[in-house]
Amino acid sequence: MRSYAREVAFCKIYSYLISERFDEDFSQFDKEKLTEEDERFAIALVQGVIEEKETLDKIISDLSKGFKLSRIYRPDLALLEMAIWEIRHLDTPVPVAINEAVSLAKIYSTAKSVSYVNGILASYARSLQ
Repeated sequence: MRSYAREVAFCKIYSYLISERFDEDFSQFDKEKLTEEDERFAIALVQGVIEEKETLDKIISDLSKGFKLSRIYRPDLALLEMAIWEIRHLDTPVPVAINEAVSLAKIYSTAKSVSYVNGILASYARSLQ
């Protein structure tokens, strides 16, 4: 299930933001929900974000008028990096990537963060047109 794979990737990206380390150990996640294909998808998301972190953070910084990158709540930053990378590199429809990130923000972040994540990603989507 791609939604669960995104949740797994989000957890790994958030962990990377804290520790600056990434391992491909997914044993702590539910193997019933994470197929091999989903695990490859999650790894691609995490590695893509790590490889392009500087570019992604520049995009986020430019869209976050009035907020320095250092002030962005780390779970929100992880969600934004992941969604923007997915939009830039995969064939996921933009509304799906945004909806998935917002759904994860509802679980892992604050009530204000949901609007923030949605707003930044909507602004990014508009910039693509």
